[in-house]
Amino acid sequence: MLQKSSILGNFDRNFKVIESAYKKACSKQCDFLLTTELFLTGYPPQDLINRIDFHERISFFKKKLIKITQNKKTILMLNIPQKEKGEVFNALLLLKNGAIIYTKNKSILPNYGVFDEKRYFSTKKIDSTFFSYKQKKIKFLICEEMWSKKFLDLNKSVKPDLLIVINASPFEIDKFSQRKKIAKENVKAYKCGLIYLNHIGCQDELIFDGGSFYMNKAEKILFQEKFFFESETILDLNKLNFIKKNKIIHNKVGLLYEALVYSLQSYMKNNGFENATIGLSGGIDSALCTMIATDAVGSKNVRPVFMPTTFTSKESEDDSENLSKNLNLEIIKIPIELLRKKILSELGFLFKNFSEDITEENIQSRIRGLILMAISNKYKSLLIATGNKSELSVGYSTLYGDMCGGFSLIKDIYKTQIFELVKWRNEYLPENTKFKKLQLMPHSIITKDPSAELKFNQKDTDSLPSYQILDKILEYLIDKNYNIKKIKKFGFKEVMIKKVWKMVKNSEFKRYQSAIGPKVSSMSFDKDRRFPITNKFLI
Repeated sequence: MLQKSSILGNFDRNFKVIESAYKKACSKQCDFLLTTELFLTGYPPQDLINRIDFHERISFFKKKLIKITQNKKTILMLNIPQKEKGEVFNALLLLKNGAIIYTKNKSILPNYGVFDEKRYFSTKKIDSTFFSYKQKKIKFLICEEMWSKKFLDLNKSVKPDLLIVINASPFEIDKFSQRKKIAKENVKAYKCGLIYLNHIGCQDELIFDGGSFYMNKAEKILFQEKFFFESETILDLNKLNFIKKNKIIHNKVGLLYEALVYSLQSYMKNNGFENATIGLSGGIDSALCTMIATDAVGSKNVRPVFMPTTFTSKESEDDSENLSKNLNLEIIKIPIELLRKKILSELGFLFKNFSEDITEENIQSRIRGLILMAISNKYKSLLIATGNKSELSVGYSTLYGDMCGGFSLIKDIYKTQIFELVKWRNEYLPENTKFKKLQLMPHSIITKDPSAELKFNQKDTDSLPSYQILDKILEYLIDKNYNIKKIKKFGFKEVMIKKVWKMVKNSEFKRYQSAIGPKVSSMSFDKDRRFPITNKFLI
């Protein structure tokens, strides 16, 4: 089983990974080399599928892979976009001895959330074929086919001896428990064991977490690969008791933290960034981002920048310094009070007949954004935006200010989750960290009242409900799409729900301009949720 990352469009690199693994599989006399969904192209290829030259590359490397199987007994399983009479199919091929010995097309195409496969692929009738091997029936499934009750009902009569499911299933909080539940339903219906092979790696906002496993017909997982780690494993179904068991972390908060670390590591590596820059304010959001970045790429590659004004508290300065010290980071201090005053002075003739409001507050944030972008440009550094999902939902963020950045690390994390992640990291080490110390976050950052510190004595609760209330309402409105009648049943007042909905609706234009960030929920703000900017719908 090949649980390894592929890079979208890097055919040469992806081919070499398959070739190397296939040679090892042949030397070990394996029956199959199994690869994940669309490994050769990378997943998801999106509109590259509409390019003629993209298909020419697929055809070229398909021929190369067929060639390497000449005079070999090991079967190479390959999944590619394949053109047939002007249509494109998601095709699974079995290659052996220089020939294609079996083909099936994906017959259930997901078209929800981040999936848009009906835009690219065609289907015919629901696949009901199987592959005969050594007097055994092997039923191959491509990702969504395992989740489809219709597919299962039409295939139960096949009575296979083994299910092999290849996947590019993105990480979400608690996603593995869903996979396991659906796998059990298939095992129970087909009355046979199941190999679940999942992709690993990251593509833009998507995180593929691996966690491949074998489940026997008694619905017990006998073997599982780690999450967020690459592997090449020989899976002998007759000798599973002798395979070294991996220690698998199933703690939800721990897995979420590791997912964020993995996402940033992959994004920086795949897009050529060697270091990261973060605006460190002394608040818990930027502190968490700084901690994750240090775990992801190490202290020497993280640049925290502290930019105080007259409204910045001494406590925030101390917290930023102490966190940087704990993380072995060299903090850069750039006071911006003179810049703030100069800009307000230059705008004075335009603003003289107006009272001060959020305009003046946002100028501070935009000065910081300008400085951080300049540092990012000069050092060819990835600027990490530090806004969380709660803030982005209700517009408690400044466009061209704190929203500046190339990667919005916690944009799919609610504020209440931020505290859970920080507390977990203080007590535990993620497996994929490059910084092996505990108790990194100063206690004062965790306990102080959240504040943007854009004016004296400011607190987030001056204009927002408490985050415990706000996050639950946002979860019902955004993640679950509940109506007001249903949300009221959870004890929330109608006036509060309508107030939050208005803030969410009025902030849509900001989110359209926000940087991408790792998807970890079932309803992220990148591809999952598609609401119009001009929207007069009232709840």
